Amino acid sequence: SCGRIGTLDYLDNLQNKERFTEQGDAITFDTEVDWIYLSAPTKIAILDHEKKRTFAISNDGLPDAVVWNPWDKKAKALADFGDDEYKHMLCVETAAIEKPITLTPGEQWRGSQELCAVPPSYCGGLLDVRKVLQCAEKMHY
Repeated sequence: SCGRIGTLDYLDNLQNKERFTEQGDAITFDTEVDWIYLSAPTKIAILDHEKKRTFAISNDGLPDAVVWNPWDKKAKALADFGDDEYKHMLCVETAAIEKPITLTPGEQWRGSQELCAVPPSYCGGLLDVRKVLQCAEKMHY
């Protein structure tokens, strides 16, 4: 699951970028996903319940977030993707999609994305989104 806090609008790339609103603290899926979350939180937790692993993403200057998994049929159609690799991957990346960054000559812009593996022992082994984000903040990643 990809954790987040609050209510978010997202564009579904599988439905001609139709706009939806999602509420709750976690995103879960059991089919192909290709979503663009608009004005996403600056910190996102990714919880791997099966392997008891937790990751955190922090970003600056990139307001949107993409969540993507090709699932089985599309995975088989991708030449550089193993047929069963979709079971062990999730693409989560920050972006500027709804409002692309446009610069005039001489202007500057900086954006960043930081990825952090949060040790289970550091967070007491708990797979809780809020606790993970608090722990990641303390780690100064």
